Parts: sequence; structure tokens; C-alpha cells
Amino acid sequence: MKTKPWLLLTVIALLLFVNSGSAANDQAQLNAQEQRVIDYLVKDWGEDSSVSSVDIAMNAVKVAPSDETRFRIGNYIKAHPELHEVIRRWGWVTLVLTPDEKLIARALINAERDSKALPSVSELATAVGIKEPDVKRGLAMLERYEILMKDSKAGGIGYPVIPRYIKWQPRLDFVFHTISLDSGRQFNVN
Repeated sequence: MKTKPWLLLTVIALLLFVNSGSAANDQAQLNAQEQRVIDYLVKDWGEDSSVSSVDIAMNAVKVAPSDETRFRIGNYIKAHPELHEVIRRWGWVTLVLTPDEKLIARALINAERDSKALPSVSELATAVGIKEPDVKRGLAMLERYEILMKDSKAGGIGYPVIPRYIKWQPRLDFVFHTISLDSGRQFNVN
């Protein structure tokens, strides 16, 4: 059966139109403050080897710190790797987690990878150097981002690591360094 070229072109044009409409809807899901954070990141990424994270960008554009706002921006970045090469190179996790969340994730991944028991909240707080409420908040965010899963049978903190993160080599998503310049500019590098 021979396909007519005009029919094929019509179908392709229709698919492109529908796809661009859904991308516009995704864009509309961000409010003005969230879009300012995205705009800042896209401009900042790659400058001075920057791999700046959402929390640093929120601070830079004076958006009040909020896990919910950071989660919305993070999901947008996760869904739109075409925004910048930095997302595709370093992974969305590098860009959306706070330093504390990265340390929590790293500690849990190392424990599971080394076949050690999962630590308790207090052990994790001591290991990471933060307070227990901050550990609990970090665990909740890591679960929301589907890096951990709540499991009452898991022991310890009750949040085992999603299997794909345990064997992830070289797990660059959880490596970071924050740079602070005399000008006041802050950014992350890996």
C-alpha cells in the first residue's frame, strides 16, 4: 500500500502542533516566580562551570524557600531536559536536591550498596550533620522525587533506596560543591 506524501505531512504537522500545545501547557504550570528561577538557571548553567541547583537559584532571585515550590520547579526540570545541556549531562537530581538531601541520599545509597542496615533518623542526622526534623524533611522530598520509597519493613529509617540509584555509577547526581564568590554569587559545581 502506497502512502500519499500529503497525508503523511498532514499527520506529522498535526503531531507537532499537539506536542507544542502540551509544551505550552507545561510552561503555563509554572507561576511567574517559578519561571524566574528557571530563567535564572538556564542563564547561569555552564557559566564558570556552573551546575547551580534550584535552591541556589531561588535564593538568587529572592523567591522564598519552599519545598513545594522547589518540587514544582524540580519536576519541570525533570520533564524538560531540552532546557539545557547541563540537565542532560548531570541529571535532574543534581539540580533539584538541596545539599542536605544529597548527603542523606548518599548516606543511604552507601549503606544499601555496602549491605549495611539502614540508619535510624538520629544516626542519619549525626552522619549528615543536620537536625532530625531536617532529616525527616529531606526523606520526604527524596520520596517525592522517587529516589526513596517508604517501606515499614525496611528497618532503620524505613526508606530504602529505589534500586536504580543503588548501582548507579558513578552516582554523580549526589556529588556537589558550592562556590561563593566575593561578588556574592553562589553556584554549584560537580
